[in-house]
Amino acid sequence: MAVLIQSERVAPAWLAAARHLAGCAEYTERNLILEMTSASDLTAQDRVVIEAVDAAIRTSWPGLSIQTVAGTIFPNNLYKKDGRPAFYDSYLDAMARGKKEGTWGTYALRMMRRVTRDGKSTFNPLEAIIRKLQGSKLGRSYQAAYELGVVDAEYDLDDGSDGYGFELPLYDPASDRNLTMNMPCLSHLSFKVTGDKLDLTAVYRSHWYGQRALGNLIGLSNLHRFVGIESGFECGVLTCIATHAFLDVTTLGGARAAKEMLSSLAD
Repeated sequence: MAVLIQSERVAPAWLAAARHLAGCAEYTERNLILEMTSASDLTAQDRVVIEAVDAAIRTSWPGLSIQTVAGTIFPNNLYKKDGRPAFYDSYLDAMARGKKEGTWGTYALRMMRRVTRDGKSTFNPLEAIIRKLQGSKLGRSYQAAYELGVVDAEYDLDDGSDGYGFELPLYDPASDRNLTMNMPCLSHLSFKVTGDKLDLTAVYRSHWYGQRALGNLIGLSNLHRFVGIESGFECGVLTCIATHAFLDVTTLGGARAAKEMLSSLAD
């Protein structure tokens, strides 16, 4: 059965989910759902949680941090520095120089650059979603795109499509169909208009709660805020669904250390 955790902010939602996983067999749960109503808000206690998890990650995985994980979903610092649309080119230029050969890159890269089916050009799915959301304020407003989870970014985000498609698939059949490991864990992003608010739902095929989840949630909240600001909507609920959730206790120093840390942190 699905497990639902509701919270205002990211850090308490992560903490509640991690504590739940710590009590599960093999630290694993199916369909773990987090709902956050004010995901971008950050309190002093939230910073304590983030710093504790970040310290554990840096110890177990040198070179990795919550900030670097969050940046794979959305380069928030670059957006603040260059603004839209200039930060798109800045990010793509940086990835062209820094992306390791043979790797699939980052989620942000897939959101900002896709190759057309004919292989002759590229397009920016994230920018297409923002423009469609902007357009929904001027024409007929759709709450959902009635998707089946088989969204094709090139066709469903085309300006000539019927209605407003707000779906952003991260799984790329051309690149990922033969992979069983080292493939993207974030499968799909769905933006929904509810009144004057913009909701975001993220679906993960697999989510590691020690190494990745907190950074990913921060990255998703940054992405949510970016799309809301640029399309003229107030941010609503951020929902994160992990069809397979796993607490990798080794990242947090081992089973005993992980449980002690989780119990010591305040909600």
